[in-house]
Amino acid sequence: MEPLLQPVYFGPPARRLFGVHHAPSEPALGCVLMCPPLLNEHFRSYRFFSQVASQLAGAGLACLRFDYLGTGDSDGGDDQFNPAECNLDIALAAGELRRRNEGAPLILMAIRGSALFAHRQAEDLGASALWLWQPVLDGAGYVRELEKRDRFERGSRYRYPLLRGMAAANAQDLMGFALSARFRSELSAYSIDRQPGSVRTAVLAHQEDPAMQLAADARLELPLSVTAWSDELDLASLIPLRDARDALEALVSDIPRWTTHG
Repeated sequence: MEPLLQPVYFGPPARRLFGVHHAPSEPALGCVLMCPPLLNEHFRSYRFFSQVASQLAGAGLACLRFDYLGTGDSDGGDDQFNPAECNLDIALAAGELRRRNEGAPLILMAIRGSALFAHRQAEDLGASALWLWQPVLDGAGYVRELEKRDRFERGSRYRYPLLRGMAAANAQDLMGFALSARFRSELSAYSIDRQPGSVRTAVLAHQEDPAMQLAADARLELPLSVTAWSDELDLASLIPLRDARDALEALVSDIPRWTTHG
């Protein structure tokens, strides 16, 4: 049987979040909470990580993909997407995933900017493992990088061939999103310590990514064809799932390692 894919809304009325649950055909060996990348990276990689979730579900791991408040199909506008509150959404999503897969060990898969939040929560949520996919290590550096890209794009003659100067934007806008005044300062406050944590950790990244120097129980190399999307503003093609299969199969081939505490 194929894994069952089900859209869901969850959370309290004031914080309704949208997610997609990928259920395996048999009782789950574990459950994977997929914490998404941020801003433009989220919608550009959406299809790819949907495919990743389906592959994991096919291997017996229930998966929940979700949108933070103010993003995607969750409630709220751009200005309600605040990094300091992402921990609330991760906790709500973890609770929903556990409710649907009672007794299954929890794994956090944190993609890009979400790694800044999830690595702090893994122990508090009782996760058995933390999988960091191309993790952002320094929130302040990431904000500067996004601001640089934003300026470049607003001045691009390719995007705005008839415009002289820069495309207009409000002071808080970033990468096409009308964010709150506190977004930059909140995201800048996060970073990832290179020292080992108490939760088993796997890092999935290109071999030259600084994240591969993190203390981890496993480091799984992703080819450039899989990782380049995070540095491209215009994707040349879809991110190829087939090129990520070796890393994914390495994870699921050792499920007991990632689903056992201690």
